Amino acid sequence: MSGELDHEEADFRVSYKKRILNYQVNKESQSREVRIEKVSNKKVEGEFVQLPYLVPPADVFENPKKLNGEFKLPYLRFIENKSLHRLRNGFVIFTEFPFEIVKKQIDSS
Repeated sequence: MSGELDHEEADFRVSYKKRILNYQVNKESQSREVRIEKVSNKKVEGEFVQLPYLVPPADVFENPKKLNGEFKLPYLRFIENKSLHRLRNGFVIFTEFPFEIVKKQIDSS
């Protein structure tokens, strides 16, 4: 991420078929805290694409089942999310899935 992009409220930029896509990675939270979204006064070239993610705490992966043997809801939500993948070392990465959706939308327009 470049400092210039960060000041423009974009985490990274992709150019595809003469379109500029400014991706904003946004952590979703299940806590009750209120987040105020930053608004930049600069006019940024291209369109913005939100890339939200929600990762449960590490202990959910270490112990994904409840006492009754069923999987915990945060674990199920993560496993069913096609946009994220958890590596063996605990790092979470984006898959190609959310980018392919945007690519298909551009290709069909």
